[in-house]
Amino acid sequence: MIKKRRKKLVHFFIFSDFAAIIFSFLFTFWLRFYSGLFAVPKGIPVFSKYLSIIPFLIFVHMVHFSYQGYYKIKLRRNRLDDLFLVFLNTITSAFLIILIFSYLKSYRFIDFEVSRSYIVLYIPIGIFLIFIFRQIAFKLFSNIYLKRNGVSRVLVAGTGDLALMTAENLKKYTHFGIEITGFLSHEPKSDLTILGDYGDLEKIVKQYCITDLVIALPSKEYDTTLKLIETANNLLIEIRLVPDILQIASLKAGMEHIEGIPVINLGDIPLQGWQVVFKRVFDIVVSALGLIIISPFLLIIALIIKLTSIGPVFYSQTRIGLDGKNFRMIKFRTMIVNAEKETGAIWSPPNDNRITGIGRILRKLSIDEIPQLLNVLKGDMSLVGPRPERPELVEKFKHNIPNYMLRHSVKTGMTGWAQVHGLRGNTPLDKRIEFDIYYIQNWSFRLDLEIIWRTLLKFQFIDKSGS
Repeated sequence: MIKKRRKKLVHFFIFSDFAAIIFSFLFTFWLRFYSGLFAVPKGIPVFSKYLSIIPFLIFVHMVHFSYQGYYKIKLRRNRLDDLFLVFLNTITSAFLIILIFSYLKSYRFIDFEVSRSYIVLYIPIGIFLIFIFRQIAFKLFSNIYLKRNGVSRVLVAGTGDLALMTAENLKKYTHFGIEITGFLSHEPKSDLTILGDYGDLEKIVKQYCITDLVIALPSKEYDTTLKLIETANNLLIEIRLVPDILQIASLKAGMEHIEGIPVINLGDIPLQGWQVVFKRVFDIVVSALGLIIISPFLLIIALIIKLTSIGPVFYSQTRIGLDGKNFRMIKFRTMIVNAEKETGAIWSPPNDNRITGIGRILRKLSIDEIPQLLNVLKGDMSLVGPRPERPELVEKFKHNIPNYMLRHSVKTGMTGWAQVHGLRGNTPLDKRIEFDIYYIQNWSFRLDLEIIWRTLLKFQFIDKSGS
């Protein structure tokens, strides 16, 4: 169902990328050397020699797109995400082309030099055209492939939590031509389209032209599941079984095999092994460079805080990090001294009168959080991860919010997936946990870069909790 359509969409995207790269190359060559808009002091290069760049350019682009996961489409990404991936891919590809052809020229495998100004000009043109061609490819996929192959009409057996969760997730694939026609159940529900009982499967399949049956019944309905599978097999429709065990999956369920026996791992996450080392190296490099570059600015902020209010420049607070361990998180002080003496540990409410004048500005611009680069450098935190919370609040939430403690299976961060989606401060906690779990389940270096990109665009690092 989804897999087949996803493969077809990937084919459309590969073709559009291929065409966009070639068109970008040719248009850039004309614009740089023949349009008359730019001076050509070294003369116009031989076009046939420049054509040898195209295979390398396509190869580098495509391999990088594949590495980014662009050809493993799970859901339709929003355009901002698409643009970010294309932006990152094009800059990286252009840089690699310069390195490759500089190497070839230095060892005399080629007798021409690739113009640096040509490559610089190619970057914005490539970003624009690859992005536009992809939007066109998706439109063509919707208008040609989906119309030709029709819609997959899905019938969901069950109306429990597992069935509803499955149906909600399938609705996210409407762009693949997936349609939830209705539900099978022996219990009528006014808010759902119940087409009949489990025994009515054959009649419903013929009446509504059902193409796919998704069985999402609890384990106690084992006999019903077997009967549905038997009937559906005779009707020659696609059958998919959602195992009830996935409801208790703690993180990301992965299939393993032990001497041929299938085993479901309920706590598998992608951030393991060398990827942890790579993420840590990235954190050290970026936090160190950041502290060096902005140190004069930080000194000015420290001086203003000292001159405008009584108390220390910095404020440290105990937070819960990786594996539930405590650490001291540092930030610029934005409240009066002993601000929590009477209130205790609470989230800062709007118009909090405990906040100092300069503190209000620092908090609004999230400048008070910048000293946490020291925590990142030290290893207590990462640049990207679930936001760290205070022990008092963690003790309260872990008993009331399902899966709350799973967010401590990775390092906490200065910014995170929940924060860039506007879930900051006193926002629904269950929704924030949902986004944190998504980040842990789907971690990749590309996702970290995307979160940093979005954070810089919004110029906001985190939620404001405590003082």
